[in-house]
Amino acid sequence: MSSEHFPGRFETSGGLASPHLSGEVYAWITEVGGEDPVTIIRADQDFKVHLKWNLKGRLAEFVCGKWCVSIFLESIGPGPEIKFPQNSLELDLVPCPEDEPGANEYSVWIRVPAYTIRPEDCSTPYKLVTTVTYLTPKHNPGPMAGFVEGPIIQFYVP
Repeated sequence: MSSEHFPGRFETSGGLASPHLSGEVYAWITEVGGEDPVTIIRADQDFKVHLKWNLKGRLAEFVCGKWCVSIFLESIGPGPEIKFPQNSLELDLVPCPEDEPGANEYSVWIRVPAYTIRPEDCSTPYKLVTTVTYLTPKHNPGPMAGFVEGPIIQFYVP
């Protein structure tokens, strides 16, 4: 089975909408040392959530600041609510002219350790949400964000 990419929604506001500024965002899941799952993950293996996004438009080369990336696992029913990493991952935004190959494209993966979902929680389904938000040079939340609402995930112990 190959990894399924889940498209998300990337939005700009405050008068920055397309064609001035827009973007796309995708996420997908893989097990470390295992198969490329879509919705069923072994609790005894690390897994990664991959996130890929871009920024397009006439203003893209002028935007400075940072990207803030997190993943959330929301239990459906009783179970822990999980955020990774606990302190969001921050990446420098590196603006480039739009016509450069690969310009304003970003990707990152977040590794979730084995047994983050405890075996006793394995019957609880989880909803995966991946976020990328914009932080201004003064480290304030800005008018850009991307969200990928992933699948409902089931964890199991072999």
